Amino acid sequence: MKNSFSREFTVSSYDLNPKGQARLTTMANYFQEMAYHHASQLGFGYDDMNQRKTMWVLSRMRIRINHYPVWDDKVSVETWHKGMDRLFGLRDFRVKSMDGKALGVASSAWLILDSETRRPVRPGTGVLSQNLGTDSVFKEKLEKIPAPEQMEELARRKVQFSDLDIVGHVNNVKYMEWCIDALMADRSFHNEIRELEINFLHEALLGDTITIMGTAPEMSESGNSLLFLARREGDDQEIIRARLAWD
Repeated sequence: MKNSFSREFTVSSYDLNPKGQARLTTMANYFQEMAYHHASQLGFGYDDMNQRKTMWVLSRMRIRINHYPVWDDKVSVETWHKGMDRLFGLRDFRVKSMDGKALGVASSAWLILDSETRRPVRPGTGVLSQNLGTDSVFKEKLEKIPAPEQMEELARRKVQFSDLDIVGHVNNVKYMEWCIDALMADRSFHNEIRELEINFLHEALLGDTITIMGTAPEMSESGNSLLFLARREGDDQEIIRARLAWD
């Protein structure tokens, strides 16, 4: 069986931001769909895991977009499973235009959870170590994002039904949207978001109120970045940490 899985997507009108470009979260949705299909092809997709009373949850992700496609563009997305690193299943992605132009890349780390206890399950040997891709789109491993300091409250979100995914918690792309919305709340922001890195630490459920905190923008040679942290009101449980970078 081939080490990687590829599929074409067409950018639709509902994928667009006000600039007429595909949103970064559109790319994230493509990646999520590709992970599902390739894992199913390899024998450890949603249905396979469900039979074992387990499930995949996204733990860490880093997305880098160099060029955003526009309405009606066709893009080719490729993904490959890189095997396990301790409890993490590793998967990378690459996006290209139909003429071969490199548009973006992503790397992800996934955990296997027991469906009932929501506790991590140590993966067995066998299919998870077969049909591996060896290419890595980033040199660095995905690590835990440092806790932001001197944060200020940026937004509050109450989890609605439309935020939930098939396993009943807030979908990972929703958290990305919340961070981007918090950044874009400043109407003077006209820069291009180039990179999003996010750690998913705990799940949020229907009715939870989530407070999104952020730091002041930090400047570097590669551009600006902003750190985020989201907590659940009531028990102060940390839900995500994230970093957005722009030109």
